[in-house]
Amino acid sequence: MSQKIEFTQEQIVAIEGDEVIKSHMEKNKKLMKNVFLRFVKDLEQRYESVETVGKGGTKTKYILGSKRKKIAERRRELGGNISNGAWSIPYTKNMDIMVVSVLEQGLVSKTAQILSKWCLDFGLITPKMYELLPAKYHEGYKQNCLQELIDNNIILEGEDRILNDYIYDLKIIQNHLVNTLNRMSKANIIEYFPVYKGHIERNGKTINLHEETVKRILTHQSELMEKYDVNDWYLNQFPNAKKVQNYKKEWKVELKSIKDENGNELGLDYWYISYAIILKARKKKIIRYLEKFNREVIEQFKKDEELFLDENKVDYHNGRSTYVINQAQKRMNRFFEQKYKKPFIEELGGKQVTHKKHDTDFVFDKGYYALYFEKLYVQRIRELQKYYGCTFN
Repeated sequence: MSQKIEFTQEQIVAIEGDEVIKSHMEKNKKLMKNVFLRFVKDLEQRYESVETVGKGGTKTKYILGSKRKKIAERRRELGGNISNGAWSIPYTKNMDIMVVSVLEQGLVSKTAQILSKWCLDFGLITPKMYELLPAKYHEGYKQNCLQELIDNNIILEGEDRILNDYIYDLKIIQNHLVNTLNRMSKANIIEYFPVYKGHIERNGKTINLHEETVKRILTHQSELMEKYDVNDWYLNQFPNAKKVQNYKKEWKVELKSIKDENGNELGLDYWYISYAIILKARKKKIIRYLEKFNREVIEQFKKDEELFLDENKVDYHNGRSTYVINQAQKRMNRFFEQKYKKPFIEELGGKQVTHKKHDTDFVFDKGYYALYFEKLYVQRIRELQKYYGCTFN
């Protein structure tokens, strides 16, 4: 009988949740009924057994069996329909084709990489986007990136925080890639699975981590976040807050003391998840896959594959740029729709208000919030996308 591992809701959402699940969790601090049921079905496709204790609240537990070697058919209720999960966002249709073509041509030699590196190799992000991503985690490097943007007149002094927003949009591509991989795995085009990695500080070696070790890491991290009353959103938005600095200092010590499945202290300074992706299907099956999901373009693919792939890449990046700008406009709209109902992070200088927002309500990150009130927010995101994105002659 295979060993079962218990996860808290926060832990398993961090490992298996897609963009929608993670955003919902961050907003509501739990999974509401419909989202909870959808997430359980997701897990049932990926694990041999799934037991839950609770119904989506903060204390819900997930007891999971072994990871499946391939994604199973999605469970459906009597009279229900199976959703193929395809393309609620239009450019992800182009993404499928880019992933298939790179794998089919054998253009990637490594089998296990982090999602951001897969995104680069599949052509989903540009080299400049890939180089920007570490700025999310390394403050010194982020300051170098910000200075480059200021020197090139992309943003102005004091608008630093908008780079966080752009990086967030950039990381969403990784969640979209996971959705593409799920579709392709279900169609038996590929096989893919997570490989947990840890970096040992004392010797600089990278090792594979056992699932039990990963659970231990996530448990310690969750307990420490509770102790300092922080979450992922707060850590990202306010890296210089005192309690964030205290949390990071203690977490560095906690992570170093994590033990492996045999009880040996590892001495980690960081850990991450990579993914192995292996092509299973031959050319004919790939064409049948494209016919199923992209019937309107398959004839062009057969006639001139090289031209088709080039045009598909252009369509993807143009569609992606439109999406990023639309998301920026939505954020701005939501900003002005919302009203404060609770004290607004008083320790950082905010004050309690219940009226329509004014620039005087914000006594920190003034340059960032001025972009909203001066109607420049979308323009800045557009310029960032132009700076880091693809250009076509």
